[in-house]
Amino acid sequence: RRGALAGEKENRINILLTAIGGEGHQGENLADTIILASVRPQEKDVAMLSIPRDLYVKIPRTELYARINNVHAYGENQRRGEGIKLLREKVAEITGQPVHYVARVDFEAFKRIVDQTGGVDITIRNSFYDFWHKISFPAGTEHMSGERALAYVRARYIEGSEGGDFKRAERTQQIALAIRKKIFSVETAVDLRALAGVLDALRDHAVTNFTLAELRRLAELTRAIPDDQLHTAVLTTGPEGLLQGTTEVLGGRPASVLRPRSGLEHYAEIQQFAATIFSEARVAPSPASAGTSPSPGPSTPAPSPSPTASPTPEGSTSEKPTTVDVRNGTSVTGLGARAAQALKGKRFTIAAVGNAAIRNRTQTIVVDRTNGKKPSSLRELLATLGVSSAVAFPDAEKKTSDADFIVFLGTDVVEKFKE
Repeated sequence: RRGALAGEKENRINILLTAIGGEGHQGENLADTIILASVRPQEKDVAMLSIPRDLYVKIPRTELYARINNVHAYGENQRRGEGIKLLREKVAEITGQPVHYVARVDFEAFKRIVDQTGGVDITIRNSFYDFWHKISFPAGTEHMSGERALAYVRARYIEGSEGGDFKRAERTQQIALAIRKKIFSVETAVDLRALAGVLDALRDHAVTNFTLAELRRLAELTRAIPDDQLHTAVLTTGPEGLLQGTTEVLGGRPASVLRPRSGLEHYAEIQQFAATIFSEARVAPSPASAGTSPSPGPSTPAPSPSPTASPTPEGSTSEKPTTVDVRNGTSVTGLGARAAQALKGKRFTIAAVGNAAIRNRTQTIVVDRTNGKKPSSLRELLATLGVSSAVAFPDAEKKTSDADFIVFLGTDVVEKFKE
């Protein structure tokens, strides 16, 4: 079947790209990558908008709330194939855009795609080490296999500027653009043999509502799009971001989540951004070009970089003394003392060390008691702990400290502050 794609007549084709762990992986149905890719055939440009997996949402057709990555898992638990339907519905609600097509892959499919195209060339701008998966990525251009590329996009337990889920989303977009570049290279664009090979590699590991003819049409529309017509954006927190961090009870435990800054389930700002993303998002740097810097972006509100950006030593020093109350939210003996000692090494003043009221915390959270008056210190603290953003004070805890920041340690930092 040939002819126009859905959305082509309206000059905007929207595709939901999502990835799950798949069989054999913990949380196999959690959608940990969620990207709305949009194509404008007439202008010959593409935009990708990443939605963070920790966005706290109401699951469609229910009264239940969860992180958005759990929407897919919830649907699959109800009936196989329902997960992608619910996620598609939720992404359409959040962005205000019709989602014409979906493409879901698991980790195995991701690796096969990269390997089928002969690997991808990726420039790593800043060296980093994922202390959870115990793998390092030195700065420079690297030719990555499928296994290596998967580790690259999954890495997020990282200290410094490359840590957190927002940077992880940027790396996922980088790999996606590199795959596109390989598939639509001069050598493979003639008869789409590389695309056919990719499709064959995806058997039993991918779900899509594209027909083969529609994929061919999409390839025809997008393979000639130049790099300076590719745009990327990640919904983030920050002074100009469209999201904010908070705490909700999930599974009976307090958990760090994100929600629109305008309020829970209030998506008007995000919808406005999605509607104008081609002019608002930055031009994507080439996957293998270390010297290409992102364009500065618009003056209108747009997602900002993650608060885990590298701290400015001068600014951080000028905000000292900065006091921190460290509370152990785990059953691991001595974790609070070891974390406090590490923070002392960063020139923080430790106001108190003790146990939290909640002792089964899995994720570390930071509470900013300065109301944003010490931004450099906050960035340094978040980077040291590997936390994406500050949150509101948990209801179950006691507000007994006068410290600038209160840290509630979770099991996610046990390896970081081990004996």
